[in-house]
Amino acid sequence: MSWLERTDSHFRDLNLKSLWVDEAFLNISNGMNLPLYLYTLSPDCVKCPFRKFNEIAANNDTVMKIKVARTPQMKLYYKDHEKYIFNNQSMDGIYAHIEPKMGQFGVYDWIINENEDNDFEVAKEPVPIYWSMLVVAVIVFAFYWFCKGVDRLILSRFKNTNKNTSINGPQVKKRLKSLDIFRGISIVLMIFVWYGAGFYWWLQHAVWNGLLAADIVFPWFLFIMGVCIPISIKSQLSKNFAKIKIIKKIIKRSILLFLIGLCIFAQGVIFREVRIMNVLQRFAISYLVVCLVHVAFTKTTEVKTPQLLDDILIIWKEWIVILVILVIHLATVFGIKIDGCDRGYVGPGGIHDDMKNALCTGGLVQYIDEKILTENHLFRWADIRSIYDATKRFDPEGLYGSLTSIVHTMIGFQCGMTLMTFTGHKQRIIRWVIWGAFMAILTAILTFCKIEDAPIPINKQMWSLSFVTLTSATSFWLLALIYFLVDVKNYCEDFWTIFQYPGMNAIILYMGNAIFSSHWPFHFFVADMNTHFIYLLKHCYTAAIWILAAHIMYHKKFFFNL
Repeated sequence: MSWLERTDSHFRDLNLKSLWVDEAFLNISNGMNLPLYLYTLSPDCVKCPFRKFNEIAANNDTVMKIKVARTPQMKLYYKDHEKYIFNNQSMDGIYAHIEPKMGQFGVYDWIINENEDNDFEVAKEPVPIYWSMLVVAVIVFAFYWFCKGVDRLILSRFKNTNKNTSINGPQVKKRLKSLDIFRGISIVLMIFVWYGAGFYWWLQHAVWNGLLAADIVFPWFLFIMGVCIPISIKSQLSKNFAKIKIIKKIIKRSILLFLIGLCIFAQGVIFREVRIMNVLQRFAISYLVVCLVHVAFTKTTEVKTPQLLDDILIIWKEWIVILVILVIHLATVFGIKIDGCDRGYVGPGGIHDDMKNALCTGGLVQYIDEKILTENHLFRWADIRSIYDATKRFDPEGLYGSLTSIVHTMIGFQCGMTLMTFTGHKQRIIRWVIWGAFMAILTAILTFCKIEDAPIPINKQMWSLSFVTLTSATSFWLLALIYFLVDVKNYCEDFWTIFQYPGMNAIILYMGNAIFSSHWPFHFFVADMNTHFIYLLKHCYTAAIWILAAHIMYHKKFFFNL
């Protein structure tokens, strides 16, 4: 057994080095006097027809590469059904149907003969792919101890530095470490999954419905941004800033966020094809709306002795505005019918559901984005285009989806109001845990505890309401846990600085990663980069560089905020 996914370079006449991550060889031996046609169905493609994969010549062996991260179902047919086999054709000319278990770098034989017997055999065992995670975990742990040594060295080098080179750096006051740590975990995970997270399928984004590890990063950012809004505005009001001045600062920051997001992802492209919306643009819109609503209704008077629900009642007018936005979103998405599409359709389009809504990717959300931004300015490389053969462009950070992002930010804002209203550790933690439970229960109601065929499915691409509630539940619970461990008990202080310092310069790390992600030393290739191990090690290394950069900036007293 290889811990590092090593395999022979050749097997039979097959070059195993030509296989990439999560690929295997399949040899179909057709002993019949007529050709066969192989059709496959990926688990990622829900309610899809089988798709033509290859033709197997009569009395011949045909070898092909198969992606096995999530092994597809396979069907062999006597009859050529062209590109797709829909449900009403599924038994017409079928010879065999299997759901094999296949693994990385394995070699498999599917033997077909005239007796209509078919045997699926393992010619060469696949390599285990999860031992690599243990090996990399040991390496990362060793790197942690290395960082501790470097941290002490940097401290000794800069501890006597008197000059503060910060740009709008934080004021010298007691900070809640848990907020920076939460933000830091989010940015480090974002960098890690940006590069591929070792190319384990469950660490990627869900193709359409569902929730995978990479899907939680952006929501956590929105949530913690919402948490910090009442803290920031209260600080400005306590300094007797006029509301008009605060509003100007909010608008300025939103414009800067939007423009930065537009610029860093518009390198070397034709202006008429620039993608207008992206992550920072979604941040900017959500931040702008929640801040303006809060400034419009907030009062400078404070509750001296907070009562049970004061953190909610103080902002009830703001919740009314945000809930109106949510109702508008739900009513339009599920109530307005688009020509050629089922009312309320929120699927991926293309070949989904026997192509009944082939040109309806994302339903009304995509329709409005296309009408306002035009198709040329939408995201063009979504996985649904290859998985579902969708022809419509769909932008997961599009304009209309910002409405539910605003709701998401407001939920984070509510968390921040709890922090501002109640000063007791127990009061805060209990409320956050309850809020998390409420969001989880709401998710169960919205989805009927189903991934597919749910009233409002969990969908990061659409930023559905159930996606908002589920990721908000994880946010409440994670923040409560970090708050308890760090700000209450002060456990493992050295360990948490790994994430605390990146969290204090998150915008710099995000911008830097976006600009330099394709440059050395962040991006490079070495020989035989075809295993989870080497990519996982590389992606952890890249995240570690940015963590180290954040630590250096912290000790140099360099902080950047818009």
